[in-house]
Amino acid sequence: MRKHLKRRTFLRGVLGGGVASLALPPLDAMLNLSQSAFADGSSMPTRYVSWFWGNGIMPDMWEPTGVGANWQLSPHLMPLAAHKDYLNVITGLDNLCKEQITHHEGMTVWSGYTMTDIGQGQGFFSNTAGPTIDHLISELTKSQVAISGIHTGVSKAQSPADYGTTMHSLSSRGLLQPNAAITSPSAVWQALFGTFVEPKDDRELRISILDATKQDVATLKSKLGAADKLRLDAHLESVAALQTKLSTAAPVCMLPADPNEENSESLNNEKLTLIHNLQADLIAYAFNCDLTRVATLLFIEGAAEPTLTEIPGNDSSWHEYSHNTNSWDPGGPFENGQLFMMSRLADFIGRLKSTDEIDGTLLDNTILMASSDCSDGSVHAITRHPILLAGHGRGYLKHPGVHFQPSALSNLYGYGEWPGPSSGNTSDVLLAILNRFDPRATWVGEEPGQFGQGAGSGTPLADILA
Repeated sequence: MRKHLKRRTFLRGVLGGGVASLALPPLDAMLNLSQSAFADGSSMPTRYVSWFWGNGIMPDMWEPTGVGANWQLSPHLMPLAAHKDYLNVITGLDNLCKEQITHHEGMTVWSGYTMTDIGQGQGFFSNTAGPTIDHLISELTKSQVAISGIHTGVSKAQSPADYGTTMHSLSSRGLLQPNAAITSPSAVWQALFGTFVEPKDDRELRISILDATKQDVATLKSKLGAADKLRLDAHLESVAALQTKLSTAAPVCMLPADPNEENSESLNNEKLTLIHNLQADLIAYAFNCDLTRVATLLFIEGAAEPTLTEIPGNDSSWHEYSHNTNSWDPGGPFENGQLFMMSRLADFIGRLKSTDEIDGTLLDNTILMASSDCSDGSVHAITRHPILLAGHGRGYLKHPGVHFQPSALSNLYGYGEWPGPSSGNTSDVLLAILNRFDPRATWVGEEPGQFGQGAGSGTPLADILA
């Protein structure tokens, strides 16, 4: 008869007059009969990030060449070269928003909902009609963390012509419930760590526990089958390497210092790289401490008008450059801006990649979705909407990643046009992501009805799944 062990079985030992405990690796004896889950349903945390940059791309320079596993980075994705294995790039899909009023329709890529209340206020006006993907995930994870989600921003600039919630918030809980982006790193620090109590430095204790609990091995082995004995031996052999790692690792969840950065510069003189990297650091800290498992970062809003002085040649409005295709020449201000945005995204991915956890890195255990509000920004096109996924969510997405593309960009496409051909549905990507956190979810976004087919999806994009 098979003997069963509880998921939380520990090796025991005496340490300093008390009892030391060491957690075991997953063993057959801890699993259900189908070996598909632990009996108590516990799992290691997976995180999610939305990362947004406004005003679209240069499709022929951003889209990779080749499809499937045999793909090559495009010129504008080259800043991400160090992380290529962790990327799944999706191009050629339709954003199925059923209304068009400039940049607003592009935000459907984050929710699967066509915006609502169109024209009920001044300027270009609409409201996000339903919850964004980050909020759906935060609802699934909020019971396991102190903070359901953190919403950050970099540039403070907002479009002077766009009103309502659609264009000003990357995250939304639903109609008229936006989650505003916090653009001050100090304010983000306060939101995350203002009441955080720093644990004591327990490195020496952790190492001693590993040594002390070895005495319980013989007793445990008498309860295990041959395969589990081999697994246990392998686990104990790794203790020495783990001890070395722990001897240099900082105490778990050390309180980070307040960055003392308010992001108070004028809109045309913002310190974009500094602010972005501070926000990335704070999100990584929060993930590593498991304070939250969901974050958003709005780098710059769509249609926002600041002069991004960190970008070579940018001495006018970023939004205007997106509409002036004469600025799209090689080495021009809009191309330089695309490379700048992807370099900042690479910084964020690198921060996750450099943060170790016992079972990998934060990047191994995260899914990050990056996108914009359009493809060709000069015409607000939402065909061939660009989507990039980084991380693989604990083996859920393909790693090394792939380039999914139903069909290649037409060689007849020219700047200032809607790029084609385009097919499918960007919301398929949302449902694929949501299924990592809720395998039972069968739909995301608006369902067929008011808008006919609607912009939602009931078919997850299987081509990017491991």
